[in-house]
Amino acid sequence: MKIRSLSVCVVLLMLFATVGCGESGPKLVPISGTVTFKGAPVPAGYISFTPPPGGGAVRVIQIKDGKYDSAEMVGDKGVHPGNNTVLVAGFDGKVVKFYGQGKQLFNPVTEEITVPGGPSTKAIVIPDAAGKNVKIEPTSDE
Repeated sequence: MKIRSLSVCVVLLMLFATVGCGESGPKLVPISGTVTFKGAPVPAGYISFTPPPGGGAVRVIQIKDGKYDSAEMVGDKGVHPGNNTVLVAGFDGKVVKFYGQGKQLFNPVTEEITVPGGPSTKAIVIPDAAGKNVKIEPTSDE
């Protein structure tokens, strides 16, 4: 009888522990925009949106032909509203061995932005200084 009671308790504890696990985290909002460097669209790259601790997971959006749009993300679409640290990496888009998005155009740029609570657009202009002393590193292992 004790084993059966123990089994029931374990099942109930597992049930209570999983309640809420299926709920989504903080609300995500759509964002899109452009990324330029030296007056030209950035051919390829990515933008990562990192909210403050406890604000949700890092969200990454691909840059293609100078544009980015969270609607094209895989899985849950959008970024966390509020303060975010944004990191932008840009590449020439010429895929060659060891450079899956091409070679770096500039050193990654970080800035702080506030994402509104609804759909928004944000133009990102990479400063010319980011293109000085670029450290070119492989972006893939093939």
